[in-house]
Amino acid sequence: MKMAADKLTLQQIQIQRTQNNKRIDSQNKKINNSGKSFEDILNAQRLKSEQSSPNKTNTVDVKTLSANEIQLRQYALNIKPAYEQELTFSKHAKQRLAQRNIDIDSGLIEKISGAVKKASEKSIRNALVLSGESAFIVSVDNNVVVTAMNNQEMRESVITNIDGTVIL
Repeated sequence: MKMAADKLTLQQIQIQRTQNNKRIDSQNKKINNSGKSFEDILNAQRLKSEQSSPNKTNTVDVKTLSANEIQLRQYALNIKPAYEQELTFSKHAKQRLAQRNIDIDSGLIEKISGAVKKASEKSIRNALVLSGESAFIVSVDNNVVVTAMNNQEMRESVITNIDGTVIL
């Protein structure tokens, strides 16, 4: 007797699930006589609100975008990509250059800028740029040299929070 009661309960649950699924499907598929789905109507409302307030900026999580998508959006907004902007040195990097007697000339800055461009094309956000006697940690997104090391500093060092390395 108990087994029959259990089967009946399972049958009732299956019937309820089927009824619920049918109800949800009908709501999702057609919610008005025009034959538009719920998603279509939401998208249309979203588009109308964007068109009615053109000054409103839409926020996008940049972390989810590929390098190409970022470049296309920058181009559309007429913004230069970071690697096309002038390479800058953070206050910390300037201090390390002075402390560690690392000489920087225009040729090295051009090489680092080229490395930043290569890193950007590979979607690297924080790069280690190795250049002969020195190394630089660069924020590719901001085109900023964050810190600098000489050969002595690089020996037996662990470098963290980088996505890739560019060797000059």
